[in-house]
Amino acid sequence: MMELADACIEFLQETLEHYGEALNVYDRMMYEMNEQFWCLYGVDMESVLGKQESGTRAILPLFHKLNAYFYEEQELRYGKFHMHLHKVFAPHIVSYLEKEEATLREELDDALERETWLNENCTEDFSCCAVQDIVGLVKNNQKLVAELRWPDKTFSEHLQSRTQKTTADIFDCYVTKVYDILRVYPRLQRGVITYNSVLPDEVCVMMNSCITVRLHANELCGNATNSNNSEYSYRTEINEQLSQRINTMFEFVCSQLCQCLVHLLYKLGRYDKDSIISHLYTMMGPKLAIVEPLFSHVRQNNVQIKQEIHPNSTSNLLLCWYNSLLTTIAEWLTERENIDMHHFQLVAISTIFKTLFSEFSSQGLTEEQLRNATYRMIHNRIEYEETMNTLNIDTTRNYAYGYSSDSSAD
Repeated sequence: MMELADACIEFLQETLEHYGEALNVYDRMMYEMNEQFWCLYGVDMESVLGKQESGTRAILPLFHKLNAYFYEEQELRYGKFHMHLHKVFAPHIVSYLEKEEATLREELDDALERETWLNENCTEDFSCCAVQDIVGLVKNNQKLVAELRWPDKTFSEHLQSRTQKTTADIFDCYVTKVYDILRVYPRLQRGVITYNSVLPDEVCVMMNSCITVRLHANELCGNATNSNNSEYSYRTEINEQLSQRINTMFEFVCSQLCQCLVHLLYKLGRYDKDSIISHLYTMMGPKLAIVEPLFSHVRQNNVQIKQEIHPNSTSNLLLCWYNSLLTTIAEWLTERENIDMHHFQLVAISTIFKTLFSEFSSQGLTEEQLRNATYRMIHNRIEYEETMNTLNIDTTRNYAYGYSSDSSAD
């Protein structure tokens, strides 16, 4: 059919070239002759298309060739056969897009299965191999629809909307699947993370790939028209959806990293005044050096975040990390709401609190971000406990545990 189409186009162009001036006065007759000529071609075309597998890509070059010809011929553009052409090809295009959507999902699974999450395989924009593959496929899908140049505006908008929705669904599916992989990543499990643990490079690549996908979504999911013929932005919807999923991913990673603080607070819990072993641990002479590994752990991970995470989301992850640490402290204090704090607990918590404030302030978080509601709750509790603990204690006791801090959150 492609060769026959070429022959038909060539014949009509030669006819117009040789007899155009003579037939110029019979333009209506020429138009009717052309329409009848293509109507005869259409009989064979429909016969061949009826034998093709549903949704095959093989028919697309034929449609592109014929559609481009009719667009160039002003007299035939939107004529009887041109509109009939679209009517015949529409079901095939829809079937092709349905197959392409299924193929995209299969390719997504294959790409993730092949992915190694190694930094050296990422591009300058932090795209891993899986992201490069998926973005390339959805771009080709959108390009194909754009090149159709469908004359029926309603159907054209439907195709555009469909490809954008498919793109949004694929991106959302990608982020969801990566999060599932990240949650079971061996080096991020409880019991594995120690004070020497740094956020694994592979985890950074996973998060970066999701951030990159969200940025591609802003580019590839533009405005479309919904069933009510009103403008609808898939960009806004998918951006919000992916942002929520990425934030959930950040929260999970930070909660895992907080296990070091949880372990430290567990040790401090031994000094609870209502605990049987509290006096025993007090007699052993507690030392504030116990908090030093935590500070080293936080600083190392802050450096890793600044160096390895996409610049677009560095501050968001740092803020999530800071909030997770404060929330862990606040929960520990809430559990002891009706218990007077041991002096060593108070000094340790105060030191941790002030050092965290200083550390994250140096990482670029603003005063507004740092002094949030959780911060104020901890600050007020520490002030209260300090008042209660220092009424009859000499101020030199601040150094009784072999540690002093110049950090201040005030």
